[in-house]
This record gives sequence, structure tokens and C-alpha cells, in this order.
Amino acid sequence: MNFALAREAQEALKKTTRWQRFCMKMRGKKLYLGCEQKEGWSGKLPFYLFWCSACEHYAKDYPHGFIERQYLICSYCGQQQDFVSWRAPFTELRDLVLFFIRHRREFFDRRKN
Repeated sequence: MNFALAREAQEALKKTTRWQRFCMKMRGKKLYLGCEQKEGWSGKLPFYLFWCSACEHYAKDYPHGFIERQYLICSYCGQQQDFVSWRAPFTELRDLVLFFIRHRREFFDRRKN
């Protein structure tokens, strides 16, 4: 259990509306709290408040992992919650387009033969 994040989650929860809590609990939404830089970190990371259905607490965490497979960790029970940013599909599409542009000559040469 991460006591510091659990305490921060309770403080952040006091600033939310009923609608935001409803969306987190019933619809699985993650509430963006802003970017923070903890002591010893080299940069800022986005933090989110979310509902953990495993331990039934509101928790605060930052996304872990690569952009296409990110997850949040509950500060109470340690359960991983799937979190894929809205940017992930666009990033994958951009990478696919760039790959096609870089290899277009090879692609068109194969079609001619």
C-alpha cells in the first residue's frame, strides 16, 4: 500500500463533483488531476484519480508501461487497471503511415514485377 498516494487520492476526491465520482465508479473513467514531479524524478508525469473495483477505493496513480499497453496501479491493493491514452491509436496510425512512406519504393517495385 502506497500511503502517500492513498492520502493524496483522498484529498483529490474531496475536490470532485458527484458526477465525476459517478463516472469513475460506474463508467470506469479516469479523472486527470494534472502533471506532478515527485522528488528525485527527472520530469513531470500525468496523474489520474480512478475507482478500483477490486478493493472498492478511489486511487491515484500515473500511467506505467508503453503507450499502447499502459496501466494504473491501485495505491491500496496494488491491482493493475488498464489505461490506454486517447493518443495511442493516433500514435499507432502515425507510425504505420511513416512506415509506409519510408518503404513505399519497395512496395511499388514489388507490385510492378
